[in-house]
Amino acid sequence: MAMRFRRRKGRPRIPRFISEIPHIREFAPRVIDESGEGDDEIIKLTYEELEAIRLVDYLGFSQEEGAELMGISRRVFWDILKSARRKISDFLINGKVLKIEGGNYRLRECGICKLGGRMRHCVFKPKNHCRRFNQ
Repeated sequence: MAMRFRRRKGRPRIPRFISEIPHIREFAPRVIDESGEGDDEIIKLTYEELEAIRLVDYLGFSQEEGAELMGISRRVFWDILKSARRKISDFLINGKVLKIEGGNYRLRECGICKLGGRMRHCVFKPKNHCRRFNQ
């Protein structure tokens, strides 16, 4: 019997722009309860979910501005942000391990911004760090 591979329906996923890969990628509760529960429960936060949290909650951008900076629609940005907040809440309330890894992303650099035809994705990098201005 021949195996058939299922193709993903709909449009292909567009890579989201992120500013950087975080240096610290794993967080765990300092005090572990004596019951031993939750030791093996890991919550995986993607790089684009972290970027959405960073843009809206840390830097104070609106969701519309955050979506534009990541190169995605406002609806997709909202879904990413909602998922990230749910995972972070679960991590804080239930004392699980949080790992930041994976996702569908591209680092925000001038060479990559040219793919979308918009240079405004480079706003977080000072001009002296930008390859375009160092040449």
